[in-house]
Amino acid sequence: MMLIFGLMLMLKTAACLEFNCSFRQSGPCYAALGDKLSVMMVDTSTNDLKILKINYNTPENPVCKIKNDRIRKAECDLFNNRHDEVSVNNGILIINTVIRADSGTYRLQAFDLQGPEIFRADLQVIVEGISSSVVHVLVWCCQMMVLLGLLGGFHIYMRLTSGKKQEDQNVRMRRFREGHEDTAED
Repeated sequence: MMLIFGLMLMLKTAACLEFNCSFRQSGPCYAALGDKLSVMMVDTSTNDLKILKINYNTPENPVCKIKNDRIRKAECDLFNNRHDEVSVNNGILIINTVIRADSGTYRLQAFDLQGPEIFRADLQVIVEGISSSVVHVLVWCCQMMVLLGLLGGFHIYMRLTSGKKQEDQNVRMRRFREGHEDTAED
């Protein structure tokens, strides 16, 4: 039983999915709470980037500036003190643990080193309430419980039937011996 719970715990922690999206994709980007999200941007070594989270209800949008493949923490209010969970690596924005507040429409603007904008794209991020990995682990656990129940039932059935066979065999042997004893007396 401890082995099963250990496996379930190990699978739950190992089953975190990584979602990959790009500012060049046409549809929305889906992610799940608690999972990792990687968003491909553009080359950060030759371009300065600015990511805005478009909030249609307020005049100012949270922004994050990226230069030389690094988030400029002094110029990033987009991730609200989550700088240890959010990073940039080779032009990929990485959010290690997605939260519900990460949902929304993001605009990426790329500027060349002289200043003019050379690229602009929007990406809608939809954060789902439950990770599909959790669902897979739960389904796997249910399947294991059914399988172990069937194996346990089969084991009990085999023990009962093998015990009955042994008993039947003992009865036959007794009858056989009794039959031979009767013929030996004659």
